Amino acid sequence: MERQEKSVRVWVGLDLLQAQMMKQMLLDSGIECSADRDLGMLPVGEFGEIGVWVSKADEARARTLLEQLEDEMSAQLDAPDSDEGAEN
Repeated sequence: MERQEKSVRVWVGLDLLQAQMMKQMLLDSGIECSADRDLGMLPVGEFGEIGVWVSKADEARARTLLEQLEDEMSAQLDAPDSDEGAEN
């Protein structure tokens, strides 16, 4: 999808893996999207922000899905380790 006046950036971050996850989740949900750069290639040196873009028509749905995914990821990081306290 080419970024045109009809596109909007719905997510931005510095983490290449997270950007790939966000983009794939949108694609799996039927939302066409693109990223600022090829997420399949490892960057050389500093690469700065990575943005994920969708059409303005998909913006609200994409933002909702991205927020849900970020909340799930945050909850997993905040959850106590299930192995914690287990004796070996």
